[in-house]
Amino acid sequence: MVGASATVLASLIAWSVHLAGPTSVDEMVQLLHAAALAQGRLTVPVEGPPGAWMIQNGVLTDGGWASIYPPLHTLLLALGMTLGAAWLVGPVMTGAATGFATLAAQRALGRVPGRATGLLLLVSPFWLLLGASHLSHTTAAAGLALVAWAALRARDGGGAWSVLAGVGVGIAVCARPWVGLVCSTALLSAAWWPAGSWSWRRVRSAVGGAVVGGLPFAVLLFGWNAVLFGSPTRLGYSVAFGPAHGLGLHTDPWGNRYGLVEALGYSGADLVQIGVRLFESPLPVTVIIGVALLTRVVPAGAGLFSAWVGGTVAANALYWHHGIHMGPRMLYESAPAWVALLVAVGVTFFRPDHPRAGSTEFRLARSCIVAAVLAGLALSPAASRAPRSTAAGIATASAFVREARLVAADEGPVVVFVHGSWASRVSARLAGAGMRRDSIETALRRNDICSVDRYARFRTAAGPEPTIDFEALPGSPAHLESRLLSEGNAVRVSPQVEPDPTCRREASSDRLGVLELELLAWQSLPGPDADVVFARDLGPAANLSVLEALNRTARVYVDSPNGGLMLDYDEGMELLWGGAAGIGVRGNAP
Repeated sequence: MVGASATVLASLIAWSVHLAGPTSVDEMVQLLHAAALAQGRLTVPVEGPPGAWMIQNGVLTDGGWASIYPPLHTLLLALGMTLGAAWLVGPVMTGAATGFATLAAQRALGRVPGRATGLLLLVSPFWLLLGASHLSHTTAAAGLALVAWAALRARDGGGAWSVLAGVGVGIAVCARPWVGLVCSTALLSAAWWPAGSWSWRRVRSAVGGAVVGGLPFAVLLFGWNAVLFGSPTRLGYSVAFGPAHGLGLHTDPWGNRYGLVEALGYSGADLVQIGVRLFESPLPVTVIIGVALLTRVVPAGAGLFSAWVGGTVAANALYWHHGIHMGPRMLYESAPAWVALLVAVGVTFFRPDHPRAGSTEFRLARSCIVAAVLAGLALSPAASRAPRSTAAGIATASAFVREARLVAADEGPVVVFVHGSWASRVSARLAGAGMRRDSIETALRRNDICSVDRYARFRTAAGPEPTIDFEALPGSPAHLESRLLSEGNAVRVSPQVEPDPTCRREASSDRLGVLELELLAWQSLPGPDADVVFARDLGPAANLSVLEALNRTARVYVDSPNGGLMLDYDEGMELLWGGAAGIGVRGNAP
């Protein structure tokens, strides 16, 4: 029942808050790849210059463009698209995670605490807001919750349950490999290691069952990696961003040091965030749980959930990226365990028949918790609000897609060139030429934009090679200045670099405003049967290759302070670029 309720609540949020659309670039990228899978393609077809189609968090393969993400969640989104409801994948996975976590809590803590765990998840803004999104965290959470429940059932008897636990491991790992692997191992160890009467033979049997359950998912993950990224063990992240994107304490792809101190600092910040965001309360639930752990009065059944949260925190401590999206999203998979621990603490500390209820240590800890709760209630007016969604941007983009489809209905298939920022055009051209994303970001951050543009021209055509700083250091050199080309669209320029006519033209084309391709590309997959195809506007000359390859009616979408405009192709090229020759273009230039 709580699982179904979570699905319903998350579905309502998906429609009313997120407008059934993505809330981040990560989701847009996975939706674009899922659209290709739904049409029976492994990759997104690329026609003409690759830069016209390259978007963030993707790589160019021999067969076309592919996202960098593991397969399972993308496949589920493709299934949702086939059924006409990709937006429902997140809520369904959230419902499954809620249901399995509730069953695990009932088995480990008792019927009443277990139900309380499920009910509290139904009122957690962090759990439901992110659970209503298209992010793969929801699928990983469902897999880990299944591992927790099935592992407990396997401990109490029945070989089939260990196989089901292995299925949960496979789901989690195929959605989010590192967290899935570490947390699954922690959960299985916590559930099976203290199994009292278990013999080593039974432990081996349980582990063997888990291997059998997870084997199909291992085949899927290794096969996906081998076909798209060249090796069964190579993930798309490393292909796109290089070895610095990997795990461990080292310098990240952007030149920032990630050592032991940074790992502790970021992990501590994550714990503060999860404590507050779980219930949007000024009283961090991690404080209450921490007091209980320090006084060693948490019931034995809570060990499973301690392993769950510990595994999640430990896994992310070895990864340099600690993203904040509606809360500490990297700890999302552990949210049910935090809630279960909170319930276990509450039940333990306020049981009058507890063996240690009369001890000074116990009474002091309970008094501290009561005082903290009262302080939290007093401060409740200052509680942080749930993060805002990107619904406004999705609504605008969806309205534009509908307009483009009306044009297609009247005039036949349409290709719409979307005018993004100069930096995104340079980035797309370099990525299309085979450069890794970490090098592209470093070049844009540490060099004058015109110098990087000249380097992109060198990579895609003939000409002298300009000198570019590719040293992976944090920040930008002091001599670079930020110049605003349009609202929210800044570039880095150097007083020592004189922009050539091509650079002036690139800068001037951004004067009206920009809209990035990612916001629209996922809504209509490039292909011969699509009524509308979105491509990146690279300028009149580069666009010709796309026009010749697609042979469609062309339009240009121009964003501006007064709203978006869809123009005839020639009119749009004249307005943005001054026509094919660029004659008469004037405006702000670096």
